[in-house]
Amino acid sequence: MSTSAVLTILSLFTAYALVQAQVTAPNCTVSSLGWSFNSIGQNPCTVAAFLQSTCYQGSFAIGPLPQGYEYGGPDAHENTTCKCSTVVYSLLSACDACQGSGWFRWYDYSTNCTTGEPSASSFVNPVPQGTRVPYWALIDVTVQGTWNSSQSYAVGDRPEVPPGAIINSGTWK
Repeated sequence: MSTSAVLTILSLFTAYALVQAQVTAPNCTVSSLGWSFNSIGQNPCTVAAFLQSTCYQGSFAIGPLPQGYEYGGPDAHENTTCKCSTVVYSLLSACDACQGSGWFRWYDYSTNCTTGEPSASSFVNPVPQGTRVPYWALIDVTVQGTWNSSQSYAVGDRPEVPPGAIINSGTWK
């Protein structure tokens, strides 16, 4: 193989690494929530980490929950469009449930989110490469004031939001 071919291949791998988000997330330990995974086998914790990575230069980690804890909403200094998204809230709530925990109501989670944050069922950054957002995560949680596992199960995974799409009020392009 020529030197230029090797350099081209290395450039492609480097470009892919720059586009692919670097995320870590806990495992889902509640087997009955397997329905919440996307079509490529990612649990809601992983999908939430991918989405949040778009506000943190492509890298984001979600740690496992200690028993009896839930993922809270953003602090006043981290009320980004990623953290204040109802889509991320739904995924984090499912992530709570996947680890055997309860979850915060939307109002409590979003206390530090400011006016002008994304509208319900929206995520303003493109979905990053390496993940797909399950359809149930687009449910408008502001109607009931909380994520609803039964409703999410009934809505299901399909159609999924693909990489590169921007979610706006439950639709994407």
